[in-house]
Amino acid sequence: MSFEETFAPVPICAGAPQVGPPEVQAVMDLGWAWWGSGVVRAAAMLRIADAVGDEPADVADIAEQVGVDRDALARLMRALVAYRIFRQTAPGRYEHTAGSRALRSDHPSRVLDIMLTGSTWSWEMWNLLPESVRTGEAAFQKRYGKDLIRFFAEDDPEAGKLTHRGYSAQAGALNPKLVDALDVTGVRTVVDVGGGFGTLLRAVLERHPQLNGVLYDTENILANADPVLREGPIAARCRRVAGDCTDSVPADADLYLFRQVLHMWDDDTCVRVLSNCAKAGQPNGRVVLYEHLVSDPPENPFDALMDLHMLLVMGGRERSQQEYADLFERAGLRFKAVTPTGTPLRIVEAVIPA
Repeated sequence: MSFEETFAPVPICAGAPQVGPPEVQAVMDLGWAWWGSGVVRAAAMLRIADAVGDEPADVADIAEQVGVDRDALARLMRALVAYRIFRQTAPGRYEHTAGSRALRSDHPSRVLDIMLTGSTWSWEMWNLLPESVRTGEAAFQKRYGKDLIRFFAEDDPEAGKLTHRGYSAQAGALNPKLVDALDVTGVRTVVDVGGGFGTLLRAVLERHPQLNGVLYDTENILANADPVLREGPIAARCRRVAGDCTDSVPADADLYLFRQVLHMWDDDTCVRVLSNCAKAGQPNGRVVLYEHLVSDPPENPFDALMDLHMLLVMGGRERSQQEYADLFERAGLRFKAVTPTGTPLRIVEAVIPA
């Protein structure tokens, strides 16, 4: 039996001082958890897993490859071993576990890309959560003087590229189920609005060869679109169109897809975008949102955390079914249904009136 099969993952704060009964300790563990997050993030940013091959590696060799201080790296490796991300075979020598292999840049799970999604700016945002709760405003806007999209375009395109790579990696794991849940009856043209690198649209076009697609996003994002959407048989059925959905969307589509786009914005901006779809789309066409839905009390912590993340970064929010229905009504659309997808995202659907 392998190491990974024998040993369960280590609790995030195993070994921490016991300051109270289990319900108190659970709160403390959450408070300390950011230390563990910092360990994994550092390993990802330094590309440590890429520096270890099939055989155990010496800490001095790893340090030389990644360009860090040997002693400090040994201390980081100690923490990674404690979480069973790497295994120590002898003093100063380390080999891979299933967890550390997942952090390699060539691992099919693309965990490394996901870990690098937020770069430095995301880590910084959570430290500003008290201020956003005080004001109700996005911490990112206050810190950088512009929203995230402008920041990527004007200040740090590399951070934008890393972020969209991470989004694409997360999306790839969900795409099969998202496409399974999507009804394309009567659809000829689908527009993926704010579609990023196009992983969702690619999956839709691969599954449904009768469809034509439009990937709609900003120019700097489209420049890095999935190669399959730029050249080859599927690309022949796909146009890449640059624009801003708050101003307009491509006309005459039967289906407009939004995956985790509207949650970035306030209600008025969402209504403006949805109104653009109502004006531009085919009569009886549909608007499909893939979004988290929040409820009170919450179904799980992640939906609530994503809601706070949107407050911090974009001044947006996660919404309930009723809140989306209200947005549709304001935009001149008719709410249709919510459909589970077998993932944390739900399909929230509206129809363009005839």
